[in-house]
Amino acid sequence: MLSEDLQVSEDISKEIVQVLCTGESNKLLEKTLDKQEKMLDLLLETEATASHIIQDFLAVEKSVAEKLIGVEAKKQSGLSKLHEIERELKEVSAENTNLEAELKFLMKELEELREMEDEMERMQKEVDEDTTTTIPSAVYLAQLYHKVTRIQWDYDCDPTLIRGIHYNGDLAQPIEMDSKQHSGSSVCDYLWSLVSTEW
Repeated sequence: MLSEDLQVSEDISKEIVQVLCTGESNKLLEKTLDKQEKMLDLLLETEATASHIIQDFLAVEKSVAEKLIGVEAKKQSGLSKLHEIERELKEVSAENTNLEAELKFLMKELEELREMEDEMERMQKEVDEDTTTTIPSAVYLAQLYHKVTRIQWDYDCDPTLIRGIHYNGDLAQPIEMDSKQHSGSSVCDYLWSLVSTEW
C-alpha cells in the first residue's frame, strides 16, 4: 500500500512538471497540488495508523509471550507436583500391600486363637460334665508326696541345689545334691531309693 502511495505521488509530480512545461492554466496546477496534498495527508495518516497497529501488535505479542511464560512455569510446577504425587502414591501402594499382608497374617492368627479358645471351652465343658474326675489340689499333692517320700524340702536354697531332710523312722538323713553335677535320672534314682517299699 505504501509503494502504491509513493507511485501516485510520483505520478502527480510528473503531471506537475508536465503542466509547467506545457504552460497550462493555474487551475490545473492548483487541482494537482490539492490532489498531491490530500495524497500526502492520506500517506501520513496511513503511516500513523500502521505505526499504531504495529505498536498494538507488539503489545499483544509481549502480553502473549508473558502469558506463555506464565503458563509454561505453571506447567513445569504442575509436572513437578504430579511426579511427587506419583512417588507418594507408589510408597502408599507399597505400604498398603505390606499392611494387607500383615492384616491377612493377623486374621489367620486370630482365627487360630479362636479355634484354640473354642477347643479349650469344649475341654472345660467336658471336665465340668465329668463329675467323676476329681483334680487334687496342690496342697493335697504336696502332703501326699511328703507322706510317701518322707522328705521335707528346703525351698530357700540355691535353685541349682537339691536340699532337704529325709525322715526314715527315728533317723533323719540330710539330702544335698548339686543338679549341675548329677543328671536328672541319677537324682531321681537316688531319691526313689530313699522311699521305703514297706507299707
